[in-house]
Amino acid sequence: MKSRALTIARHEARLMRTQPWIVVILIVIPGLLLAFFANGIVGGAARAVPGVAALFGFFGLSAIGLAFFRDHGWMTWDRLRVSRARPIAVIFGKLTPLAMVFLAQYLLLFPLSWAAFGLQIRGSVLGVALVSVALVSVELGIGLLLAVVCTSIAQLNTLVSVGALLLVGGAGALAPIETFPGWLQAIAPVSPVYWSFKGFYAAIGEGGSLNDVLVPIAVLFGMAAVCFVLSGVFYKHEQRKTFFA
Repeated sequence: MKSRALTIARHEARLMRTQPWIVVILIVIPGLLLAFFANGIVGGAARAVPGVAALFGFFGLSAIGLAFFRDHGWMTWDRLRVSRARPIAVIFGKLTPLAMVFLAQYLLLFPLSWAAFGLQIRGSVLGVALVSVALVSVELGIGLLLAVVCTSIAQLNTLVSVGALLLVGGAGALAPIETFPGWLQAIAPVSPVYWSFKGFYAAIGEGGSLNDVLVPIAVLFGMAAVCFVLSGVFYKHEQRKTFFA
């Protein structure tokens, strides 16, 4: 299983090198936007950098859908389905290169923001790193779940676009949640971005220690686990998908 998963992962990595748009969405565009308003958002770079990264991280979930739906459009899914690669190997192989790119977003944006936009991490650097890993695990889980339940790439892209705005904007990542209506403040914890921003801001803006971010990290990993379990429940290896009509 391991060798087949690695073979699929290498194939997906080669495809990503020929179509690097996911790198543009996750890293280039957020970096350009931060140049304009890294210090213009209430809370400064400590709010803007995690908020913008999360927004484009969730926009980037389209890449997870593409990794699965593309094979249906290219008529190669049946070849994968009847091969010796088990479903778990296919999923692992397709998600692994994407996980590396999603993690690279934070690995590059935080140092860039420190050098160019004055971002200061006042607390635990390890805490920031673990929150990043936890958030990426949720992004992968949600992306996989959408790829499993959606029947067309158009449906998935629509849900990603709307969902990204709701999950990030409604979680207080781009504006203080205290300024939101009471009902929106009450449901904000449903969003994983609420917990990621809680962890990021505790470590970056408030000088918190690793202990101060353990609860957000645990909640994020819990959300990721739920998404992966649901993906396993609804996954149908033989299901047909529509790439582009």
